[in-house]
Amino acid sequence: MRPAFGLFVAALAAPAGAAEAQYPPLPKAVSSFGAAVAGGHVYVYGGHAGKTHTYSTETARGTFHRLNLADPAKGWEELPGGPPAQGLALVAHNGTLIRVGGMQPRNAPGEPADTVSLASVARFDPKAGKWEALPDLPAGRSSHDAAVVGDTLVVVGGWRMNGAGKPSAWCGTALRLDLAKPGATWEEVPQPFKRRALSAVAHGGKVYVVGGLTADGGTAQDVDVYDPAARTWAAGPGLPDGKMNGFSPAAVSTGDALYASPADGTVYRLAGDAWEPAGKLETARHVHRVVPLFGGKLLAIAGAAKSGSTASAEVVTPGAPAAPAGGPR
Repeated sequence: MRPAFGLFVAALAAPAGAAEAQYPPLPKAVSSFGAAVAGGHVYVYGGHAGKTHTYSTETARGTFHRLNLADPAKGWEELPGGPPAQGLALVAHNGTLIRVGGMQPRNAPGEPADTVSLASVARFDPKAGKWEALPDLPAGRSSHDAAVVGDTLVVVGGWRMNGAGKPSAWCGTALRLDLAKPGATWEEVPQPFKRRALSAVAHGGKVYVVGGLTADGGTAQDVDVYDPAARTWAAGPGLPDGKMNGFSPAAVSTGDALYASPADGTVYRLAGDAWEPAGKLETARHVHRVVPLFGGKLLAIAGAAKSGSTASAEVVTPGAPAAPAGGPR
């Protein structure tokens, strides 16, 4: 939902039986959560569990689970959780997991919505089995996403929710943090858009920002590309048109391929200056995450489907790239 999801997975040979493995659903149906791959496991944090557009202290989750991708029969293991949040980002870095921001309801069920964006950032070390605080964001942020390129953590998009009766502020700048520098602080960088409910993924040393909702209530199929080394932005090929395709698609990089999974249920692969169909989900969904599996396969996790939130984990085997005119590639 990178380097963002652990490119090392694609380089490993699939363990015996991995290709035929059945991946169990999450313990609870959720949407708008964080997911990342590290050390051969997929980790899932938080999310919204409840009726769409209904928020309370009972709908936001602070649970944290992981699944062994090579041995999914072991099921989802519960790990130490943290603050309840949805619309957060979870990324991997050097075998650890980093949780960034998110939205947290403060109202009880049935009361008027009172939601705030969190500024907290924390890192989980699977070996130690505990969380440690990292520098807070300059301000609360949710409905954003994040990716790691090398040792640089990049946070893009989103907005700041300020509680009941107070307007939300759309984020006009991205943020970056040097994870290799002790005592580093967040740096604001220009961002040529204001969108939330988007996806960010590290691919080829750059951060691809895919889709999102706009301040006027519309959806955007836009793709923006940030180069952390050059500190520049460029426009990428927009997502294919489709109803709600810009609303919180999932994106994943594995090997040398970049994929997007928007609401129409098609899994698209970036091919030059356009997106080509590469697979299809049995259950179309959005506000979900997609992570890489062994052998170039992908795993679509949970999200919001036509019938409501789902807990399912669905394997996708992308088809071969389309041959260009004039013969095979």
